[in-house]
Amino acid sequence: MRLKILFFLMIIPFLVKGIDFETSGYVKYLFSGAKLPFIQKRLNDHLLHARLNTRWYVTSDLSFSLETRWRTYYGQSVEDIPDFKERITHDYEFSDLGWELIKKNRLFSFAEIDRLYLDYQAPKWQITLGRQRIAWGTSLVWNIIDLFNPMSILDFDYEERPGSDAVRFQYFTGSLSRIEFAYQPAPSNNKQIFALLWATHYGEYDLFFLAGMKHHRKTAGFAWTGYIKDAGFRGEFRVSDPLSEGPQTPAPLPELPSLTNDKRISVQGVLSFDYSFPNSFYVHSELLYNRNGRTRNAGFYQLQAAKADMLTPAKWSLFQEFAYDFHPLVRGDVFVFYNPDDRSGLIAPSVSWSVFTNVDLYLIGFVIRGKSSSEFGAMGNAGFLRLKYSF
Repeated sequence: MRLKILFFLMIIPFLVKGIDFETSGYVKYLFSGAKLPFIQKRLNDHLLHARLNTRWYVTSDLSFSLETRWRTYYGQSVEDIPDFKERITHDYEFSDLGWELIKKNRLFSFAEIDRLYLDYQAPKWQITLGRQRIAWGTSLVWNIIDLFNPMSILDFDYEERPGSDAVRFQYFTGSLSRIEFAYQPAPSNNKQIFALLWATHYGEYDLFFLAGMKHHRKTAGFAWTGYIKDAGFRGEFRVSDPLSEGPQTPAPLPELPSLTNDKRISVQGVLSFDYSFPNSFYVHSELLYNRNGRTRNAGFYQLQAAKADMLTPAKWSLFQEFAYDFHPLVRGDVFVFYNPDDRSGLIAPSVSWSVFTNVDLYLIGFVIRGKSSSEFGAMGNAGFLRLKYSF
């Protein structure tokens, strides 16, 4: 039944005259090889990933967007990783717009709608209703004021990020300023999110002020983006009610304390600098402080930290990136995550090549260092090769 609904939504523009219609998307093939600590053998997998974005302009002010993605996995991870489906899908509170197409031995195919919204724009205001991407924050790695969909730089194959089933209202008070309200309902108060954002401009800086509630915890934040001479300078700061006032989750191991027992005010902060030299050499540094983070056994807290609205289970995190264009069509990059408390880290060298018009080749590796109980030591080494055609 849901597949019939999806098919009907996609053919509406061809049935109704007078509607402007545009499409875009891509088809990707991704090969991955990984060696995980909790699985003895190497996992080799193949992923065919297709995306179709459609937008229908009903009038000059009103548009409707539908974006779908299809993923077909074939390989050892489908069989050997526990809860494989739960690890690759996003849980939406109200509407299950995902379809399991095939699940047989090493083959798993899944389709979903991750954007489905109406957007109305007036001269001074804009309202968006439905499954949409609400992207707040200024930092390039850790977006601590992004209450709805904070990104992960390691999830490189999902550029769009998950959406939110929400209503968003923006009132533009000037060319560089606005007041924004967003609300994501949920059956349980512990899972609702609502927030007010004020964006303004002063001198060379864009400033953002945030207040709201996420998972039954009040929160407030501040962010900025600007320049120190020619270098980009960004930052975010956020305080929230103690984790003990939010949803409770069990400790990862009986002998370890639970993050949600912490009764201290939650404090998080990020500083970010980046600079591009005239010869295309690029440098990017970030520092994250997380008051509720762990200095020991951070690797065991990955899942609980994510549920507790923490972008990392660590107290301190460092990020460093270098990139250079070897050719107008070839770019090399390497970034490093480092936890100074448990001395674990991740090194990710990569190279991208624009092979033809709309065809790109991308190679990236994850090299892990650290004890199995450390933040990165439990992740395992991996390598990826991706071929992408965009249209």
